Amino acid sequence: METRVYGYMERWKMTEPGMRVLTGFSGGADSVALLAMLQEYGERQGFTVEALHVNHGIRGAEAKRDQVFCQAFCEARGIPCKVVYEDVPAYARREKISLEEAGRAVRYRVFSGEVAAGRADRVALAHHQNDQAETMLFHLMRGTGLRGLRGMEPIRLPYIRPLLCVSRQEIESWLEKRQMIWMEDSTNQELAYTRNQLRHQVIAPMEAIRPGSIGRMAGLAERLLELEDYLSGELERLEKQGVQKEEEGFSVSLKMLKDLHPAMRKLLIHGCLESLLSGERDLKALHVDQVCRLLEGRSGSRLTLPGGCYAVLEYEKLLLKKGYGGKKTEEEVYCVPGGEYHYMGEIFCLTLENCKKIGKIPVNRYTKWFDYDKIKGNVVLRTRRPGDYLELSGGRHKKLKDYLIDCKIPREKRDRCILLADESHILWVAGMRISEGCKVTEDTKRVLKVQMRKSESPDSNRMDEVQKESGKPIYGTQRAAAEFEQEE
Repeated sequence: METRVYGYMERWKMTEPGMRVLTGFSGGADSVALLAMLQEYGERQGFTVEALHVNHGIRGAEAKRDQVFCQAFCEARGIPCKVVYEDVPAYARREKISLEEAGRAVRYRVFSGEVAAGRADRVALAHHQNDQAETMLFHLMRGTGLRGLRGMEPIRLPYIRPLLCVSRQEIESWLEKRQMIWMEDSTNQELAYTRNQLRHQVIAPMEAIRPGSIGRMAGLAERLLELEDYLSGELERLEKQGVQKEEEGFSVSLKMLKDLHPAMRKLLIHGCLESLLSGERDLKALHVDQVCRLLEGRSGSRLTLPGGCYAVLEYEKLLLKKGYGGKKTEEEVYCVPGGEYHYMGEIFCLTLENCKKIGKIPVNRYTKWFDYDKIKGNVVLRTRRPGDYLELSGGRHKKLKDYLIDCKIPREKRDRCILLADESHILWVAGMRISEGCKVTEDTKRVLKVQMRKSESPDSNRMDEVQKESGKPIYGTQRAAAEFEQEE
């Protein structure tokens, strides 16, 4: 058996000379076999082996017995052994999880701490084919995709699992031939634990009905791992083509999503959600299916997801984000000529000029000129409100909301548009178009010049983002004004 285990380790490149390999050592049959084989293999390959025993504080005298056994086993073989005591029941109560979940979480926390402290390069875990079968069935019953069905990986740094190529029966037979003893955990027989139910009530009958089922499931897990590796490469290519990381989450090209095979579409969405939710355990295949159905809806449709996340269907993309709605914006800023004002990451400079000295009004995306005497109230910088409108030629009005929809500005971005306003009259949608009601004419005497400059703020590309979303040319030129008229 050791020949097969060593070959498996070499195939997956689990260790290298000079490494320190820490072994999770419970004293059970699987961990005893793993530690013994790693010590022998380490002497050949030039890496060192150490043991770490975690006392969970659950089984009283039996737990103390296991700890003493582990220390004596390691001392007899010259293997350094570290013992860590953890109050798993207290942790389970505090986190409101089962003892089974708490024990696993605590062990991995301890292992990770050893690696982070530089005391280990690899952590060897004693999972075998029976554990793999239990994992696959557990994920299948809970509802899973390809990743869950393929079970545990042989290597996911810093963790390695050298025994995934052998069964529990093979391990125990190997130990008996070598006359090596191990400790039995009495809780392994308690059916209160999910793993034990699967082990005794599902997998044992499977093996009785069809001997070799465990080995065949382990083989399937490896084939699914190979398939997942291939699909991961394809997904990485697709992500480069049509997925953009945004401050709130991810935006995904609708065209790309709709052109994909349904299987790849689901995998891509699942990958984005998994990254967004950072391992949120409530994410299920159902949520991915719901997002896929959302793609057939109308622009502006949204879906609530676990972990305070939302899927929002925009004009040309799917937005997967944390939180609902736009960002909280700043309070409005009152402006007077001669002042410089900072608003939402942009700088606005206002000056009052004599129209006769200006001459022909130039075309400029970020500088606009207004007939100051046509402005009735106070000039303010703010974001949109109900009742906002733009004035068209002839005194007609158009709701700001309708204008932004016509420009295909996604709802998520509309609240981030900076507006220069006179009460509900929008003088300028910054970076886009101005109202016809205050344009400079041959009768204008005083001109209010408003210049918008880029700042070094992280929000300074806001209007560029809004313009990019619309896919339309910036309004404000004579040609754009004519297009605006034609929309009516």
